[in-house]
Amino acid sequence: MNKKLAKIRKAGLEIKERGILNFWIFVDYEEGCSQGIGGITLDDYDKEKDSRVGTAYGCEMIRRLLLELDVDDFSEMSGKFLWVLGEGEGLSFEPLGIKALSLDGGANGGVVFKDVAKENK
Repeated sequence: MNKKLAKIRKAGLEIKERGILNFWIFVDYEEGCSQGIGGITLDDYDKEKDSRVGTAYGCEMIRRLLLELDVDDFSEMSGKFLWVLGEGEGLSFEPLGIKALSLDGGANGGVVFKDVAKENK
């Protein structure tokens, strides 16, 4: 897995597109490009309730992101530097997770999105 140094420009949780809960972390990379990381669905559709409902997976993803970046709220992520973990190079770089710099939290080993999914689904 590759890692790219980036600075968080903006981060937040949102409910969009048919009420789907997700998160976005917008970063600016060291070499000048920008990218949105996230957009991952954190809830599920419940047929019996005919609505979207929270999940343990979504709660755990939010919890790990906050812990990794050593913040109490997504809005506090802005301005932090981090490693974006992913595959590919240049414009084909696909973010797969994040890791705080060791001097700025980083003691939790990073958050790889598919690993959180495997553990909680």
